[in-house]
Amino acid sequence: MNTLAVILIDDEVRAIHSLSRILAHFPEVRVVATFDDALAAYDYLLLNDVDGVFADIEMPELNGVEFAEKLLAIRPQIHIVFTTAYAEYAVKAFELASLDYLLKPVHVERLSKTIARMMYAAKRRSADGFLVRTTPTLSIHDQHGQVLNVRWRTERAKQLFGYLLVHANQPVPRDILLDVFWDGYDMTKAAAQLHTAVYLIRKTLLPLESEIQLHTVNSMYTLNVPPTRVDFLEFRALAARIADPSIDFDVKEIRDLRILGSDILIDISAIWIEPFRAMMDQLKQEFIINIMSRHANQTHTHPTLSAACRLLVADYMLHTDDDENVRLLMKRGLERNGIKNADAIIQDVTRKTE
Repeated sequence: MNTLAVILIDDEVRAIHSLSRILAHFPEVRVVATFDDALAAYDYLLLNDVDGVFADIEMPELNGVEFAEKLLAIRPQIHIVFTTAYAEYAVKAFELASLDYLLKPVHVERLSKTIARMMYAAKRRSADGFLVRTTPTLSIHDQHGQVLNVRWRTERAKQLFGYLLVHANQPVPRDILLDVFWDGYDMTKAAAQLHTAVYLIRKTLLPLESEIQLHTVNSMYTLNVPPTRVDFLEFRALAARIADPSIDFDVKEIRDLRILGSDILIDISAIWIEPFRAMMDQLKQEFIINIMSRHANQTHTHPTLSAACRLLVADYMLHTDDDENVRLLMKRGLERNGIKNADAIIQDVTRKTE
């Protein structure tokens, strides 16, 4: 990442010229386009990638806040910097997780801090990423597999993050969050505590902000995170591919799979986590049946797949309380997949667990 590509949006041409002159002091920033109309800027960003947007707030037709809400819904990785003469929009800017909020007139010294933050975030995006593990507890690992020392400021913030993680990349209505976490509270106090919890989550995740971001748009809260950075999302994608016999896969993808033989988020005790755990248990069961079906349908013996299948089944069955019922479910699943010698397959893949 040598330079940052940015665009400027302001309905006052003089303001665009002024900010352009100040940004010229920063060789690491490249202004690729300017607009006096937010709708035109939005259309431009549908087709072009940039690192950041400097947007005025008070604009006709589509103001800066409305523009940011629309943009972040489709491009959550773009950093928004609001430039305005009015301080009263600061709270809304915070809710949108904007990178910064600059009051006009913008000064070089203040702008240098904004550019530094944008450069830092861009560099982190281009580097190897992290992994969020949910088994057996919530933990975040760096690109080398080392556990990051993430300190949640409050248990409520951790629980809220867990809930949004379970619903990753899906907008969650504000009212749902208030019902789940602040049922019975005075609504004004509940809203204030939600606001505080969101602030604490963002503060905790600041080192990862280039890849995992919590956005608020139209009272909807979305935790944007790449699916390849969360263990259960990765597993979902792999399970979908394993379920389709026409899709090939690399045995290496399942060799080190750790999610099958472990409980999920055992450090979170809440009613809302139970349906998620039940869904994951069902997905694990279907995954085991489908991988056994792949094993059974081999035209020629594939020692690596056979070994991986046995290890996965062994890991899965070590964490079940009812072997007989699990074997029965396996048999029904294999027969549903058209496997005629289900009993023999089950005996083969489970022989090392006995």
